[in-house]
Amino acid sequence: MRGLLPREAIIVREQRAFLELTQQEVADELEMSLQCYQRYEYGDREIRRMPFEIGLRLCRTLELDPFDLVFGEETPQ
Repeated sequence: MRGLLPREAIIVREQRAFLELTQQEVADELEMSLQCYQRYEYGDREIRRMPFEIGLRLCRTLELDPFDLVFGEETPQ
């Protein structure tokens, strides 16, 4: 069991589901392997430490504001 997920991972996971995208579709947009993407979504790697260009592509793909994703204070329910 992984424990508590980082706020960013929760936002990314919920937004991906809301947009009805698969993890593979997002990974393809980011030009990374499915396993690498899953590490971010599962909280094994920190999204805020993602390379800048990939982080921007993630936000574009998931229709998220990069500033809100990294610096927002609200935790999704």
